[in-house]
Amino acid sequence: MNRLVSTVLGLSLLAASAAHAQPGGGMRSPDADGDGVITAAEYEASALQRFERLDANKDGFIDAAEIEAIRQRFAQMGGGSGGGPSRMLTALAGQDADKDGKVSKDEALASSRAQFAAADKNGDGKLTSDEFRPGPPGGPPPRQ
Repeated sequence: MNRLVSTVLGLSLLAASAAHAQPGGGMRSPDADGDGVITAAEYEASALQRFERLDANKDGFIDAAEIEAIRQRFAQMGGGSGGGPSRMLTALAGQDADKDGKVSKDEALASSRAQFAAADKNGDGKLTSDEFRPGPPGGPPPRQ
């Protein structure tokens, strides 16, 4: 579970990094109303925003060329090709449910819904900071 949450947050970071590499880019928090809770609707809207930002040619798919462009922008920003970017890009490619070499909007949203459901530990349809706090063995101890 912690690995999944790390992947979700990592993809958000990657999308934000890619956005900041573009003029006028910016990344809003998934918590659109700022109440400290992320609802399923907010999470899905954020996923859709990320998808649209990463779909550079606006054809409704994130393909290998766009993933490579993301990798290149990350490298230019000093992100290198270490474990973080590789894991994030692998996770993005893992959303390709039909294995056609590209991620459709439907595949990205289905993956986002599954990620939300897995992260929503108490099943209340909302994510709080406690549900995003990584802990052993999958990550560092929680911040106090």
